Amino acid sequence: MMCAATAWLALLATACGPSTAGAQGAPEVARVRAELERLYAANTDAFLRWDLKAVMALRSPEFHAITPDGVRHDRAAMEARTEGLMNGIKEWKTQELKIDSLTVMGDTAIAIVSQHLDRMALRPDGQVHRVETWATQRETWVREGGRWLMWRVDSVRNQRRLVDGKPG
Repeated sequence: MMCAATAWLALLATACGPSTAGAQGAPEVARVRAELERLYAANTDAFLRWDLKAVMALRSPEFHAITPDGVRHDRAAMEARTEGLMNGIKEWKTQELKIDSLTVMGDTAIAIVSQHLDRMALRPDGQVHRVETWATQRETWVREGGRWLMWRVDSVRNQRRLVDGKPG
């Protein structure tokens, strides 16, 4: 079943391309976009407060991510990864997120999202450095129990990292 869902999502993303109208029409997509923007703001707020529980509350019980190396990480692995990220951050400078495109089909929304994170973070040398990262990724949301929850992150690309202003 999961393989069929994954194949369906890939087909949907390919068929719909960068359109924001999706299969639901512009008014529905605009409504879902506004809701997702509110949820992304709540996600940012949770990160700014180092509130792992609030971050994970925005994820589906089946949440998972496919990293650029093709490895699938389940919810527990992503929670541990998020906790590790939070533990290394000493100060947030900015978190910028933009929905580049959105496709909505029923209870599924596929957002192509660009993000820029700027923070003071502990690095392997044991020192705190300014770390900036950029990425574009596909984030699939599902409506469960009347609310949108992030179900999957994949297709991570356009990654860039600066440490103290230098590639690293």
